[in-house]
Amino acid sequence: MDIRTKRLRNVFEKSGLTQTEVCEKTGINKGALSSYLSGRYFPKQKTIDKLSKVFNVSINYLMGFEPEHSQRVDDSDLTGITNISFPASKPVPILGDICAGEGTWCEENFEGHFFIDSSVKADFCVRVRGDSMIDAGIFNGDLAFIKKTYDYTNGKIYAVRINSDCEAVLKKVFWQEDTIILNPCNADYEPIVTDAEGMTVIGECVGVFHSTISMI
Repeated sequence: MDIRTKRLRNVFEKSGLTQTEVCEKTGINKGALSSYLSGRYFPKQKTIDKLSKVFNVSINYLMGFEPEHSQRVDDSDLTGITNISFPASKPVPILGDICAGEGTWCEENFEGHFFIDSSVKADFCVRVRGDSMIDAGIFNGDLAFIKKTYDYTNGKIYAVRINSDCEAVLKKVFWQEDTIILNPCNADYEPIVTDAEGMTVIGECVGVFHSTISMI
């Protein structure tokens, strides 16, 4: 059974409401609700929003993005970065994967949307591959939320392209005279040293959602 259908059925059963009562509260047709609960169809975004409010859960939970038991991490190194774990209201595109390892791989492929609170100023998100940022609370398989910018501030975490359009990393950025240092947050990795001409800022990391899926 699809995780979305499983969760919808689970919250419906726990609510103690009848299908008729859910339909009255949401305005959803009873036949449509039966199709959603059986897994024949999955509701569209507006309907998911209505159901999430009736069942008092987040859209992310019903979509299968949010784990059963979210865990916050020690974010002492994530100054200004939000751990995404709250009721959602705004769709943000998922644009594939970004490297948080040696910096040799990046894919930009639209995978769908992730719903977040409108207070988080993110333009898109990418899945993290690698463990070079674990000491900043960013883990392999997480979603990193990126706000587009072409500028940067010393010590903040950015998604940047280096050397070519297909080589991108998520790192702390430091500028020293004519040298750019892309610092990992894992002692097992060495900093990447380049110059301003060899680097393009894609955007600032403004949030992280911790996935329960481990990517290999």
